[in-house]
Amino acid sequence: MKIQHLVLDDDVHKALKARKKATGITVKEIGNSALRAALSLPTLEDLIVDKLVATGKVSRQDYAQAVAEANKEIKTAQKRAAAAVAQVAARTWTAGGWEIREVHLSADGELQVLDLRPRGGARTSTPNLVHEASHAWVTVLAGKVKLTIGSEERTPAKRETVHIPPGTPHTLTPLTQTARALLVLAPAAPPK
Repeated sequence: MKIQHLVLDDDVHKALKARKKATGITVKEIGNSALRAALSLPTLEDLIVDKLVATGKVSRQDYAQAVAEANKEIKTAQKRAAAAVAQVAARTWTAGGWEIREVHLSADGELQVLDLRPRGGARTSTPNLVHEASHAWVTVLAGKVKLTIGSEERTPAKRETVHIPPGTPHTLTPLTQTARALLVLAPAAPPK
């Protein structure tokens, strides 16, 4: 017989030692009695099955089949959830010194919100971007960001929003490691 031990809380261990001293029954015997008593209590699931079987509404085999089908549905739902998480993870890309994460895309594709954070401290500009059909609004959330629109360079203040009309070439450069910007596109523009 393999000996296995339970890890008990200190207060339970002290109470068991006191009970052993008072009754002369070993800690093992006390523990086994308590566990047998706890294991003899029916679970809610056991009671429900017993009631359904007793009424003739379901057999134990029907119940086992329902549990198997429910477990299958749960696994399918878990796979769908994992796929949704993977899809969100796939909506992250890099451009220049930025890591760009899509935080919102409306169902109709009319609004897209992107979160830009510097990666690795690089002060590298995005490639020259042109959103042919989209209006873009850049809001600096933290740090310093250089925004080049056409031939004009700007360093917007924190919480300042700059509009970029459709078809206008622009780049964004993180100037500090704390730089963070929000880019809103309407309509949405897929990543290049």
